Amino acid sequence: MSGSDLYALTEMLDSNGEMDSQVASATRGDIDNNGWNGGGACNAVQIFAKRHDDVQASVKAGETSARLASYSLDNYSRVQQALEKLGAIHDALQGEDKVQSAASDSMKQALDLSRFERWSQAMTRAESSGEKVPLSKETAESVSRVLQRAGADLPPPPDGQDKGAWVKQALQAYRSWQTQHPGSKLDIDLQTAEQEDKTVFKTKNQPKPTPETAGAPLPPPSSTPAQRAQAALTQQAEAQYGMGMSTLQLIKSTDIGSLSMEQVKQYSTLLQASGVLSQDNADSLLPLTQRGMVDSLSYYKRDLSWLHSMLKLGLTPQYATAAGMVDLSDVNARISNDQQGQRVLERLQRLHETLQSDERVPATASGSLRQASDQAAFDNWARVEQKGARNAQNAGLEYRNQNDVDGIFRVLQRLGVELTPLDGDSTTGQRLQQAWQDYQQWRGSQYGGQAATSLPVKRTIDTFA
Repeated sequence: MSGSDLYALTEMLDSNGEMDSQVASATRGDIDNNGWNGGGACNAVQIFAKRHDDVQASVKAGETSARLASYSLDNYSRVQQALEKLGAIHDALQGEDKVQSAASDSMKQALDLSRFERWSQAMTRAESSGEKVPLSKETAESVSRVLQRAGADLPPPPDGQDKGAWVKQALQAYRSWQTQHPGSKLDIDLQTAEQEDKTVFKTKNQPKPTPETAGAPLPPPSSTPAQRAQAALTQQAEAQYGMGMSTLQLIKSTDIGSLSMEQVKQYSTLLQASGVLSQDNADSLLPLTQRGMVDSLSYYKRDLSWLHSMLKLGLTPQYATAAGMVDLSDVNARISNDQQGQRVLERLQRLHETLQSDERVPATASGSLRQASDQAAFDNWARVEQKGARNAQNAGLEYRNQNDVDGIFRVLQRLGVELTPLDGDSTTGQRLQQAWQDYQQWRGSQYGGQAATSLPVKRTIDTFA
C-alpha cells in the first residue's frame, strides 16, 4: 500500500470510530514528517517495526533513557499492532465472496466519500439547529469530486473563506441527485466480475478439506528399522538440548562470526520466534544489528573496552549525532547491555561448536538460514489458513513482506506441491489462496506428507552458560 492510501485509510477508520485516534494520528504524522506520502508501494508494518527497533537500540546503547523513550516505543508498538491487524483482516477477506473488491484506484474515492458523508450529515443537522458548519479546503474538494463523479453540474469550490453560496449549490446538487435516484447510494468504484474472476477462488470441484487435509497431523507411514533408530536419536538430542531438531540444525549450521549484520538480525528474529532467545536477549543485539556494525563476535568487547578506558580517564563517553557529539544518557545501561549481548553471542557460538561433533543432529546444506526463514514463513501462513478466521479478532497476518511470500512458495516447491498456474496480474493474496487449495489437495494425496514443524523450545540460550 502507498503512503497516501494508508493516510486516507487511517483518516477514514478514525472518523468512523474503527481505529484508535492516537494510533491513526501517529500513523499520519509519521507519513507527513518522513515524506512517504507518495503513491509508491511501501511496507508500513516494516517501517514502524524499524522505527521501534531504532528507538530500542538507542535505549540499549545508553543514548536515550528508557523513561523518555517509553512513549515512542509504546506508540510504535501500537501502530505496528494496528497495521498488522489491518493486514490480517485484508488477508482474511481475500477468500470472502460476499465482499467485492474495490477498484485499484478507489482509496481516494473512499476518503472523498467519507468526508462527503460527514459533511452532508452535518449540513442536515445544521438546517434544524441553524448552526454554521465549518468547511475545510480538503472537505470542500472532496464534496466537489464526489458530486462531479455522480454527474452533478457543480463548479470547483472557490478559494478563500467565503464558500456560503457554493455550499448551498453543492447541497442542492446532492438533493437533486437523491430525487433523481431514489433509494440509491453514492459509492466507490468496484472491480468488475472479469477482474475478480481469475479462477483463483473457484475450487474446481475440489473436496471440502477434512481435518486430516486441513492441517492436522497425518498418520505416520510405516518405517524401517533404520528410520526408527534415527527417530530415537532425534528424540534423545531434542530432549538433551530442549529444542526441536530443526532449531538444532539451524544453530549447528550457523556460524555467527561469518554472518553479515542483516543475517545476524535474521538469525536473532528466528531464534526469538522459536523461543531460544527471550525478548530482552534479542533486544540486547539491536545496537549491533540496527547500526550495521561489523565483526559481531568482537563488537561488544571493543565497545566495553572503550567505555572502561573513557571512565578511567574521568570522561563521559559520547556518541555522534547530526548536531555533533553528545554525552551518553546512561553509561551503566550501555555497559550492562554490552555484557548481555556478548553473553548471548558467545553462548550461541558455543552451542554451535558443540553441535559440530553431535552426529544425532544432521548437518544441513548451505543456505540453512534462508531455509529456516522460509519454513517459519510457511508455518505462520499454514497456521493462519488453518484457523480460517472469519472475524477481526481472530484474523492473523499471513505474511509480512515479499521475502515471506517467496519463502512460502519455495517450501511448497521443495515439498513437490503442484501449483495451479494463474493469470500474470493475479495479486499476492490470490496466489496464496490458490496455493493453499493446491497444498490441501497435495496433503490429501500424501500419507504422512507435510512440511516439518518445529517442536516447542523448552530451554533458552541462557541455560547454556
